[in-house]
This record gives sequence, C-alpha cells and structure tokens, in this order.
Amino acid sequence: MSEAEREQYQREIALGWSRFFEPKVTTCPWCGFGDLTRRLRTTDILQGKPGIFYLDRCKTCDHIFQNPRLNLDGLEFYYRDFYDGFGREFIDSVFSSQGWLYEGRAKVVDGFFGPEGPKNWLDIGTGYGHFADYARQFLPNTTFDGLDMGSSLLEGKARGWLDTIYPGQVDDHVEAIRNKYDVISMHHYLEHVRDPRHDLDIVADVLRDGAFLSIEVPDAASWLSRICGRWWAPWYQPQHQHLLPLPNLLAALKERGLTPVRVQHGEAHISGELTCAYIFFLANLAPHPDSPWLPERTPAQRKFHERLWKIAPKAFPALYRADFQYLGPLVAKLGGSNAYRVLAQRDVRSD
Repeated sequence: MSEAEREQYQREIALGWSRFFEPKVTTCPWCGFGDLTRRLRTTDILQGKPGIFYLDRCKTCDHIFQNPRLNLDGLEFYYRDFYDGFGREFIDSVFSSQGWLYEGRAKVVDGFFGPEGPKNWLDIGTGYGHFADYARQFLPNTTFDGLDMGSSLLEGKARGWLDTIYPGQVDDHVEAIRNKYDVISMHHYLEHVRDPRHDLDIVADVLRDGAFLSIEVPDAASWLSRICGRWWAPWYQPQHQHLLPLPNLLAALKERGLTPVRVQHGEAHISGELTCAYIFFLANLAPHPDSPWLPERTPAQRKFHERLWKIAPKAFPALYRADFQYLGPLVAKLGGSNAYRVLAQRDVRSD
C-alpha cells in the first residue's frame, strides 16, 4: 500500500463516516410494514474500518436489513481493498480453501440433467471463479462463465477458471445472458445487493423456460447467530445489506415464475463458526498495523500485533476440530444451519 493511498484514506476518514449512510427507514424494505426491532449493533470486524452498523428485523416478515444502509459512496469505501488491493491475497486464500463448499453447490443440480450435466452455467458474483474451477471436477462437460465487479473477475479468466466473463453488474448484461444458460447461480450474492428482488426479477426474465436458478444465502435464524453474537461470520457487516428468511425467498421465487425443486438446509451449512469468531476477535484486538485506514501504529502496537499473532494461532487446530468434527455434525443433527440453498426451475411461459 503506497503512502499516497494511505493519505487518501486518512483524508476520507477525516470527513466523517456518517456521510456514507442513507437516512434510516421506518418500514421494512421487504414487506412494507413498520414493526421493526434492532437485531444487531456492530463495527467493521472484517477490516477494522471506522463506522457503526445496525441490522434491524421486521417482526412481520422476519426480514433483516442494514438500517441505515450504506449509500453508493459507502459501499465503495468499505468494499475497497477487501476483494482487491490490500486484502486481495488474504481473501483469495480463503476462497481457495473452501473446496468442500463448492462440491455441494455443484451437485445441487444432480438428478435434473443427464450424465453429461448442464451444458453451461453462469455464476453471478463469482469473484475469482473458485467455484467454477472446483465444480469442473464434477461437471467436466459444463462451461462455466462468471459475472462480477472488480479485477478478480479478470484474474479468474486469466487463470483459466472462467470461460466467458461479464464485468460489472447483472443489469449491464441482460441481453447477453438472456435464454443462454442451463443454470444460473447466486452463491452468497443476494445478501450483498441493494434490492434482492430487483436481481431476482432480472434472472427470472433472462432464464429460458426449464432452466435452473441456484441460490445460497446466510440463514440468520440459526441459533449460532445468537451464541456468537456480533462475531457470527454471516453478519458480515458492513457488506451484507439483507438477510432473507427462507419462506420469503421461496415466495419471491414463486411470484416470479420460478418453482423451487430442491431446498437444502443442513447440506448448506458452512462450518467454521468458532474459528471465524476467534479470528474476528483477534483482528479487532490487534488489527493489521499496515492497514491504511488506521492511524499510524505506534511501536508498542506493532509489537503487540506481532506477539499476539504469533501465539494466538496455536489455538486454530483445536477450534478447527471443534467446528468440523463436533459443531458441524451437531448442527446437521439438531438444525440451525447458518445457510440454506434453493434450486428453482423456470416455469414454461404461457405466452
């Protein structure tokens, strides 16, 4: 990170972070009712950028949403140097370690296609294309294309993980993707967008009759969200704008001519709750001293960061075992998955 980039961050922060938010709303953006309650107050536990973020829950439909939500300038500020730039290497390594997740996402279409599998698959919000790269093991005859913002998409193409890429937002490529794909997926995408129903409208429109839409999103109904509190990974503030309850998503799909044909709950659980909570706690206790949005670190702060991150990771193996050998199976047995996955098929249009 250059000194010029650090100075830019410090100038932006000096102007105050309240300017990154829209006015607080008093009605639910999903159902329109006004019976809201505070669900979460937190800081940016991912990067440590300044700001306080609130999630409200609608008592009428259980929709959870950021309130007040970030405006476009705020989204640019908080996303910057997360998937690209300063944080690029870290997030790339995280995605590379999650092959066990990508297998379930690839196999969600099992039984709906012949032995050759789907002909083509578009992954919206694909990032570098880690899913596409891993899914080829199970669907070797399928071409995988990707749509996303940022330089990661270009890197995914350069790595050979993505066949065709669509830089930008889904609105930018409506005609290019219309009636083209057997499967379109949105893996942990809808919670990031400003209006999930808008993106569902577009996909319902461009899917050809009989094609499939696969969606995976966090499930805030998980009892783990209360145990872990603000350290629960799927809160993912300030990036997650909406957390959709399963009944709401199923109803929204049906309203758009998409019939849910497979719903997976326990199978979509992403183990790692305790490990992630521990890492988030450590990152807040001793953030990376070179983070350009932080004030210049003192020698004592740098020494503390060095010592803490030398000692604290020794607990990782035990936490990892607890997550994957005990907590994950317990969730599978008792329920409480932190995510759910829905496969829906586009109805045949009457016209």
